[in-house]
Amino acid sequence: LMLTELLKLSLIDTELLKLSLMLTELLKLSLMLIELLKLSLMLTELLKLSLMLTELLKLSLMLTELLKLSLILTELLKLSLILTELL
Repeated sequence: LMLTELLKLSLIDTELLKLSLMLTELLKLSLMLIELLKLSLMLTELLKLSLMLTELLKLSLMLTELLKLSLILTELLKLSLILTELL
């Protein structure tokens, strides 16, 4: 009877060890998930920066257009001066 009880206890102990190993694996997976979430947050920040860069590029294009208009205006002013001198 004592031997049977010891065997039962041994089986229970083995099952507890298996459960403990499973729990350890779950904890490892949980840590991996936390790292993935951190990476996801970093990616979100990079996407925000990318959007900001896109906006800056749009502004840069607008500035280029304004500079072109400024050059045209300068040419018009030169022509106006020439016209004034002719009059």
